[in-house]
Amino acid sequence: MTGPAETPAHPTATEDVPSTPGWVEGSVEAAFATLPCSGPGVMVLRNAYLDCLANTPRTEDLDAAHDRCRQALLKALAAREKIGPEALRAFETRLEAVEAEISARI
Repeated sequence: MTGPAETPAHPTATEDVPSTPGWVEGSVEAAFATLPCSGPGVMVLRNAYLDCLANTPRTEDLDAAHDRCRQALLKALAAREKIGPEALRAFETRLEAVEAEISARI
């Protein structure tokens, strides 16, 4: 019998899916390590931020796109993890440095 598969297709490691270079993930991980909290909720937000960066169209203004990713992350961290303004500012500075490096390498 031929036809569509019973289960939806999922990308594999050999398929082309948006991703960030390995060094970006390491730099973002280092920034997250400075936060006063951790756990599954923080990991979900970290992964969403990395996905946002990876899905930024290269034809778009990268700085504006990165800013949207970062602001969404900061808002979520403040609301869900109750991170204070001082810690968020320091964290934001670290993320801005990573984003600047991404823009410089493209």
